Amino acid sequence: MKKATTAMSSTLRCLKVLELLADEPFELSLSEMASRLDIPRASAHRLCTTLIEANLITQDPATRRYMLNSHALWIGSGYLRHSPLYRAAFFPMQELARQIPGTVQLGVLDQDYVLFIHSVGYSGAPDSFADVGLRRPLNATASGKIFLTGMTSEGVERIMVKCTEKYTGNTITSHDRMLEELSAVRTNRYARNIEELLPGYWVLASGVFAGVSEVPAAAISITLPLSEFSPEREAAIAALVQDAARRTSLQLGPNSVSRAVVPAGNGLR
Repeated sequence: MKKATTAMSSTLRCLKVLELLADEPFELSLSEMASRLDIPRASAHRLCTTLIEANLITQDPATRRYMLNSHALWIGSGYLRHSPLYRAAFFPMQELARQIPGTVQLGVLDQDYVLFIHSVGYSGAPDSFADVGLRRPLNATASGKIFLTGMTSEGVERIMVKCTEKYTGNTITSHDRMLEELSAVRTNRYARNIEELLPGYWVLASGVFAGVSEVPAAAISITLPLSEFSPEREAAIAALVQDAARRTSLQLGPNSVSRAVVPAGNGLR
């Protein structure tokens, strides 16, 4: 039993190494790795040696820092290659990007974050472009608010307790304030983010639904420069984003269409 537990612990630590290298700064020294895992350098070295043998990470010969290898991308991209969401959203997102000169993103819920799995277009600044694999906090994104509408009040509170960082002056960190925001999302039937994560940008998002589930399976959003914001423009663009989400939901099954926008009269459960 002890050997099995030790083996499981080593396996989980190997996976943790991959997670560390998947986030900024994307490369770590052996000492940094050991410190973040809170293990001895020798143990960290064994984990890295195992992952190098598996071709999942590599070590720069000049800096001696570890980073993910291209083989890790092949494994991770299996999620996209097998994702009906990705296939269903591909053409609606392309069409939305042609209609509006902004960055269109497809996000899914991943461990209390929005994980962007597809991105189309470019709004003119690198900070607004959502790389595939980028994760963003739920409270500071329009897509995140879509996912929060599918949670219970207790679930929203659990998320908000952890969301204390103010990315801008507009970032919502209060549970009560977020409940008010989610009520507006349900009334408007889409979510918005005005300089809550990045200064100078506004984002609109709508939920994608699969089958009979009332919990959003994904969110389609568009990021635009704040200079292009106006109430009239917001309404017109929101309708286009909702249509892209509706058409994506339709590809996932006819029962999904009626839930392709957030139900206006559905309160937090």
